[in-house]
Amino acid sequence: MNQSGKNRILIWIIIILAATNISTIGSFYYHRISELKDVEVSQDEQTVVPGEQRTRFFRDELNLDANQLDQFRDINRTFNHTGRDIEMSLEKLREDLINELGAPETDRSKLDRLAAEIGEDHRKLKEVTSTFYLNMKAICTPEQQIKLNQIFKSMLNKDSQVNLPHQGNGKGRGRWRNR
Repeated sequence: MNQSGKNRILIWIIIILAATNISTIGSFYYHRISELKDVEVSQDEQTVVPGEQRTRFFRDELNLDANQLDQFRDINRTFNHTGRDIEMSLEKLREDLINELGAPETDRSKLDRLAAEIGEDHRKLKEVTSTFYLNMKAICTPEQQIKLNQIFKSMLNKDSQVNLPHQGNGKGRGRWRNR
């Protein structure tokens, strides 16, 4: 085969490889964009209540008057204090559980006790959330109660748990906890 025939074959191989690479990169890019859009849609479907702005959020969403707003602040303060204490307890229990699981000689009875305490704290957290909701419902008009229920329904995560923020780490960002 002559030199120009070899060059022509090499050029076609290069073109085919370039086209394959471009289509592969394009496919990855397309799927990456599709995944990001799916995540954005699922996040848009879930109501987000910023931790530091929960008062403003509920005031605006429920159209709370001044008296209701004062009552909400008291309800919210109690909720935050109690919820934070339970959340700190849960965090410590989870750490203890992980440490026990990693211990050279794991104590099964200690694991069972920690699991029971975690379950009890989760129950308390659900009760605190229920109390928060019922206290909110008590200060709302019937129309606001409907909106409050819609807000709580929209905050359900995929495990049907209500996501409410708690105080952030001091950097302006709240963390989410399951309620």
